[in-house]
Amino acid sequence: FRLVHYQEESYYQIIKEGKETTYINTATNAKLENGDERYAVYLARYCLGDQTSPIAGITKLNEFTFEYKFINRLLPAYKVSFDRGDGMDVYVETNSTRLGTLNNRTRKTCILIFSYLHNWSFLQGMPNLKLFLMLAFMAMAFFVAASGLTIYGFLWKTFQKQKPSKSSSNRKWHRRIGLMVSISTLGFAFSGGYHAFAKANAAKVVPVAAPMFASSTVGQLPELLNKIGGRLIKNLSMAQIGTENFFQVTWMEKATETSYFKATNLERLEKGEERYAIYLASKYSKLPSDKILSTTVIRKFEGEYGFINKRLPVTKVQYDTEEQHSVYVETSSGKLAANISAPKRLEALSFLLLHKYHFIDPIGKTLRDIIIVSLVLGIMLVNILGLVLWLKK
Repeated sequence: FRLVHYQEESYYQIIKEGKETTYINTATNAKLENGDERYAVYLARYCLGDQTSPIAGITKLNEFTFEYKFINRLLPAYKVSFDRGDGMDVYVETNSTRLGTLNNRTRKTCILIFSYLHNWSFLQGMPNLKLFLMLAFMAMAFFVAASGLTIYGFLWKTFQKQKPSKSSSNRKWHRRIGLMVSISTLGFAFSGGYHAFAKANAAKVVPVAAPMFASSTVGQLPELLNKIGGRLIKNLSMAQIGTENFFQVTWMEKATETSYFKATNLERLEKGEERYAIYLASKYSKLPSDKILSTTVIRKFEGEYGFINKRLPVTKVQYDTEEQHSVYVETSSGKLAANISAPKRLEALSFLLLHKYHFIDPIGKTLRDIIIVSLVLGIMLVNILGLVLWLKK
C-alpha cells in the first residue's frame, strides 16, 4: 500500500494480487467506490490540464499496445480517452501516480507512420525475416554512402580525368548534396543496423514477482504513526528486504530522505535506502553483492540513464563485473528501472549519438530536430536525383 492524494483528501492505496486496487480514506476509513478508475481520470485530467471535457472511455492495459508501446515502460496503465476535437488519449499509471504518455490524433498518425515505415511493424510476426531485411538494407545504405563519399569526394579528380564530359545540373546537385549528407547516412545506417541487431538478440527480461504483504503485517501502523508524532510525511508504504518487512516512510520536509522501520518492532534500519537499493539490484540482476563498487542516487535524466527510462529518482548500483553492470532501481516502487552492461552501453551510445544526434543537445531540442529533418530530406533528395540520373542513362 501507499498514500495518494485525490480531490483534496488522502487515501491508502491498497494493491491486491489479482484484484481491484482499493482506496481507503485516511480520515474516515470509507472505501472509495470504483477508486482506481476514478483516480486514473483524476490523474489524466491533471496531466492534461482539462477539467471539463467529457470522458469517452477508460481502458485498463496490462500489456503494451500498438499506440502504447514498450518505450513508455509503465504497466499496468489506464488509457483515458477524452471526447474532444483532437481525440486525446492520456495514459497514466495509478500505482505510481505517473503519466505514461499523451496521444492526440496527430501523434497517433505519426505512430502509425513510424511503426510501418521505420520499425516495419508489418513484419512483427516474422522477426527473423524482419531482422535480415533490415540489416540488408542498412548494409546497402552504408555501402552506397561509403562508395559515394569515396568516388565523389576523395577520388573525384581521378574520376573526372577518366570521364571529362561536362556534368549535368542534376549530376552536380547529386554530388554536392550527397557529399553533405554522406557522413550522416553512414551514421544512420550503422547505428540503425547495430540497434536492430542488439534489440533482436537482447536477453528476455524474466519478470520478478512483487512481494505481497498480509494484512496482519501492517498491525503496527498505528504505533508507527504515534512514533512519528507531528513530523509530516510525504508517503508511506511497505518494503521487503530479504525475509523482513519494513514500513517505508518518505518525509515531507526532506523529500529526498526515506526511513525504514521494521514492521514487527518499529526499529529503524540504518542506511535503509541504500540497503534496500542493493537488495533490489541483487534480486533483479542476480549479480553477487560482494561485487558492488558503489551506490549513487540519480535525480535527473542524463548520460546513459536517459528520459526513455521514465523513473526518477533512482539508485544506481555499480558492479565490478567483467561487463561493468550498472543496475538502476526505484526504491519507491521496488521496480527495476534499467540494467546496463558494457555492450548495452556501447550500443546505446551509438544510437544516441549517430541516430538521435544527442551530442548537439546543448543547442536545444527544436534546433536538433530541424537539423535531423534537414539531413533526412537531403538523403531523400540525393536518392531521388540518383534515380533520375539512372533512368536517363
